[in-house]
Amino acid sequence: MTGKHLETPERYGGEPLYGNLPADYRQNERPFTVTVIGPERHDCTGRSGSATRYVLDACSTEKAWAAALAWHMAAEETPDCMVVADESYEGLPQGDHKLGHTDLRPAHNRRRELDDLTDDATEMLTRYDCLTSVYVTDDGQVPPEWREAYDNTRRSFWRDGWGLVRKLSSLDGRD
Repeated sequence: MTGKHLETPERYGGEPLYGNLPADYRQNERPFTVTVIGPERHDCTGRSGSATRYVLDACSTEKAWAAALAWHMAAEETPDCMVVADESYEGLPQGDHKLGHTDLRPAHNRRRELDDLTDDATEMLTRYDCLTSVYVTDDGQVPPEWREAYDNTRRSFWRDGWGLVRKLSSLDGRD
């Protein structure tokens, strides 16, 4: 074989790919720098691309590596990716690196906020269904004697729901 070729410690067949990660029970988020390389590592022609360095917050090395690896696989549209262990560590990028980095923290924070918003909306809808169902008969109609209470309940949820809509609009991903 000629040209540039990276040897990879990949293992398949039931073993974890990264079995020697440090045990970490702190469970507090902190920054990690994780370097991932894709199929370009197999290019023996000397034209291989470079790895991508990601910065993200996670509770452990394992979770940081998994998140960066998943992000890279989705971006490259291939599962043929691996973490470069010697270039991945807890903390922010330090020193003069030949690689720049992609900061995933804003995307992960937005995703977390969207997940929280989805949970809030689901809880609100459950409460709404529970509170309004007592005013609706089996045929889906609201009897005249319950109409005012039903409308008041709907108006209170409209106000609360509008707050969720405003929050959602702030998480549209545009700056």
